[in-house]
Amino acid sequence: MVKSIRTLLRRIKFNLNYLTSSQIEIPTNTETYRYRNPKYFDIVLGYLDQANIDKKNLEQVLRQYIVFGQEVGVNNYSKDIFSGYDFESTKKKFKTAYFNIADVKVPYEIGRLQGIQKNNLIAQEQAIFPDHKIDINKFPTIFWNSPMDVAIRNINLIFHRNFDCDIHQRIIANSQEEIDAHISNHYLYIKNNLENVGNVVGNHYLVELASLLLTIATFDFSSSKDDFLYLTNELNEQLDRQFNNDGTSFEGSSHYAAFVTEALLICKLAIEEVDEKSLILKKIEGIIEANRLLLKTLIVNEELSQIGDNDSGRLFYFEHNEYKPLNMNWLINLIDYVYPDISTRATDLYFSSKKETENLVNLSGYKKATHKPMHIFNKEFQFYPFPDFGIYVWRNEIEYLSIRCGQIGQNSIGGHSHYDQLSIECFTNSNWVARDPGTGTYTDDLELRNKFKSIEYHWGPKAEIKFKKEDEFDCFRLNYMSDGVVLDVDKSIFLGYAEFNGARIYRKIRIKQGIVYIDDYSNDVELEEYASWGEDNEGVKVQFSEGYKRLR
Repeated sequence: MVKSIRTLLRRIKFNLNYLTSSQIEIPTNTETYRYRNPKYFDIVLGYLDQANIDKKNLEQVLRQYIVFGQEVGVNNYSKDIFSGYDFESTKKKFKTAYFNIADVKVPYEIGRLQGIQKNNLIAQEQAIFPDHKIDINKFPTIFWNSPMDVAIRNINLIFHRNFDCDIHQRIIANSQEEIDAHISNHYLYIKNNLENVGNVVGNHYLVELASLLLTIATFDFSSSKDDFLYLTNELNEQLDRQFNNDGTSFEGSSHYAAFVTEALLICKLAIEEVDEKSLILKKIEGIIEANRLLLKTLIVNEELSQIGDNDSGRLFYFEHNEYKPLNMNWLINLIDYVYPDISTRATDLYFSSKKETENLVNLSGYKKATHKPMHIFNKEFQFYPFPDFGIYVWRNEIEYLSIRCGQIGQNSIGGHSHYDQLSIECFTNSNWVARDPGTGTYTDDLELRNKFKSIEYHWGPKAEIKFKKEDEFDCFRLNYMSDGVVLDVDKSIFLGYAEFNGARIYRKIRIKQGIVYIDDYSNDVELEEYASWGEDNEGVKVQFSEGYKRLR
């Protein structure tokens, strides 16, 4: 009852803030920017020239854009094509989310104009052009509702500007001068609406900084020098705030780790263009190196494991394959091209065992659940711990075991983390035995959102633990699970615990002769055994989401 009243009051406040908020102000007639003919794009083109890009991958966007696995018609810019809701019907003012009504991320995704990366590439390589032209002047107002999404569109307009101008108007219906004017309008809008306040400042702000820095690297204008100093100082501060001591992302999500790594690659190219001796470049490189290691370790069968949220966000869309949305090898290849020696560097820093013997607990008197053993490793394997991110991996080229245990994302708030402490993933003999379910969706279906976050959807401890339903104000928080604590871990053993709605559960893993033995312990709740895992269902426990809104 108390929670219901609290939710009602928060909902009233949310709607009042919406009603009293100012109208969206879209800049017009801003300063004319002078194109610099930047060198950084030669690096992008150099990589694309040697990349093995599937022609079918490029042709995805010739007739229709594909958004979250669905084709989008040219006249559906303002619609959530999944629900049919037209956001332009609300005219000038928009909420940040439409809970259980429609998904505002759909028009946001359309408005990012990611497809023009592929349009430009196939136009340049094969003189093949899309069936329809994009007219920037006809964009709906909803395209300006999210500063980060405006920032991503700005990045794509800049990439478009850097291609051969002879193909510009075969893809976008606007002149080169109009495109430059739109970029200047985008820059001013982003600058005036930075998402750098609130309880959590995260990936949105990082992408906005990347977009602004890329604009400065591409154009000269009156405030560019002063803005560059301000933005690099802001970026330096965010590198300290948004990344853990080991360099991994504080978001608590593998796919957001990839997303922010893309943003840092853009920052690197942009800053180097303006000041190749900038001290921040070394700091960026170290963080990219750390996340490359994390991402490469979490790529299984060519697909990136979905730890935490996956909203399918991308910045470098040239190689992203909508038919294989979890394939992230291209990002590793891109990093290796930008930093040619990065794959050969020593990685001992990250590979240390953890033994907190003073904290070890005697579990002999605890209730115990012994799960079905799994024969995972037929070949020698290595151990890869990432304690700051909160995941521990045992793997070789074809076999994989991981367990999630550590700090909840966004400094224990939750954010893009799930109720997945002590949850495992296993891949062996070319099959998934246990697999993270992914995300489903965000705000348009809170029931589905909560299901994909839940302990019931993950391969964690099996117990009857009741959580209160999380409403729209808690859908990016984790209120009923503690940070995970690792007591003992090395190449052959793991012991850690977490609390689920106040019930402390320990999980112990032993690896002996390639066989994985898993036991759970608790004195707070009755535990159940997994008599079988997900061997017969591609490792899926309940439901699987291959990417945002991609359910099967």
